[in-house]
Amino acid sequence: MNEKAEWEKAIDIDGRALVLEEAASTQDAAVKHNLGAGDVCAALAQSAGRGRRNSHWDASGGVAVTVVIEQPPAHFSISVAATLASHLNNLVPTCKIGIKWPNDLFINGRKLAGILVEQCNGLCLVGVGVNVLEAPPDQSATCLYEFGFNDLRAVVAQSVVASVFSAVDLDEHVAVSAWRDRDILLGTNQRILTGGNEVEGIVRNIDPCNNLQLETKEGLLVLPADISTIVTHCPTTT
Repeated sequence: MNEKAEWEKAIDIDGRALVLEEAASTQDAAVKHNLGAGDVCAALAQSAGRGRRNSHWDASGGVAVTVVIEQPPAHFSISVAATLASHLNNLVPTCKIGIKWPNDLFINGRKLAGILVEQCNGLCLVGVGVNVLEAPPDQSATCLYEFGFNDLRAVVAQSVVASVFSAVDLDEHVAVSAWRDRDILLGTNQRILTGGNEVEGIVRNIDPCNNLQLETKEGLLVLPADISTIVTHCPTTT
């Protein structure tokens, strides 16, 4: 069985599972092929993947999947981060996968996976990229293989799809609690871009659905999630 057939067999869903040999972006491919709620688009290779705020996602040796769902609840971004971390941790149980606000997954300070939630034509496109067999040539990235995963990429693709669908019905309190259990930023020194300005300080509290509280030299700042992004993750704690 070739790899494309392995993915098609592994992604066992009620809706349509479109597996492409290559796509520029599974998000765009899902729209191009008119996928509806309950459908999935996956690509064995992705040449122009993107993350939050149009950052580039290198999918070499990894998994790129887009799951199409109806409009989810407001806390969905937190839910999917928590469920994806849990599902992937089952594949590499010797480590703990952490979450960097709001929904990037890290192991030992290096990025493992990213989640991009976009709206299109009344539907929600949930794009997930996971480094599986290799990480991009960047010291800030890692992959599942480095922590003992030696199975097929199709296994990870199936795990991603299952985690997204399970996140849809996750209760907000359960989601926030699971998210906080994996948070890696609390108490760390961070440089954050917010509303066009860069600020630095110690993360004192995170309301994962809404904002982050940063203690700076000028005082405590509350930074809204929709206009803020982490510039650097510094190991300094207090």
